[in-house]
Amino acid sequence: MKIKTSFLATSILAASSLSHAGFTPIDDVQLGAITGQSGVTIESTIYAEIGSVVYTDEGSIGINDIVLGGANKSSYFGKTGIGTGTQSGNALDGMKIDVDVAANGNLTILGGPQGGLFNGLIDFGISTGSVDLMSADTLTSATLIDSINMTGLFTDFFMTIHADTSHITLDIGIGIDDIDIDLSSALGIRVENAFITSSNYFEELERRGGAQNVRLTDLTADFEVELYADDDGLHVELGQAEFDMGVGSLIIADASVGSFYLNDVNVSGLAVTISGHP
Repeated sequence: MKIKTSFLATSILAASSLSHAGFTPIDDVQLGAITGQSGVTIESTIYAEIGSVVYTDEGSIGINDIVLGGANKSSYFGKTGIGTGTQSGNALDGMKIDVDVAANGNLTILGGPQGGLFNGLIDFGISTGSVDLMSADTLTSATLIDSINMTGLFTDFFMTIHADTSHITLDIGIGIDDIDIDLSSALGIRVENAFITSSNYFEELERRGGAQNVRLTDLTADFEVELYADDDGLHVELGQAEFDMGVGSLIIADASVGSFYLNDVNVSGLAVTISGHP
């Protein structure tokens, strides 16, 4: 308390001396010019490892060995030469995030490549180890999923937290280059080389004579998501959600049963409500 009191007294004396020495206070506009531009900019490099995430009800489900970083590859969607442009490595990098609070109170977060570099794309990679079910006494367990590996590209994202409604809206341009899901322990199934692209990808693939000639803008799909909560629970609603997708290989009992392709998938308007139960 003595330190705080002394500091306060010193501050008052200093302020009084300055006012009698010909100093004049500055207004908010002048202060804004001195302190610089509004908002916050974050430039990040991310490589994260999480040992496990466990959700417990009576029993529990755990996701093990989670890794978030870069894709660490040089080709995407069968198109080479993108890797260098995306600064591909094992870290999620080359990203700039601008955070602002608008005059109406809305919080906005805009993310994208730093300075328009890296061909306007950012690579990412996400992987997990096993997803396990566990009984309450931990004596019984089962592996639901052996592993998940995913790589892809995104162009940008724009998130708004609305002050008047507390709704969260998210717009993101993203393409999933490769998804591998191993369900061998539970079902004897593996999904390999699955992908999600823009809704005109297959048409452009044929029209341009192969993956190498497809434009970068045809690799990512645009998604709009809105989240909000009320007495019924957490609501997740898709605004725009149109894309092409495929599965390179579906393997059952160590034998491939073929590949699958879905053209012009449209799930816009899909709504999900998540709530607890007794």
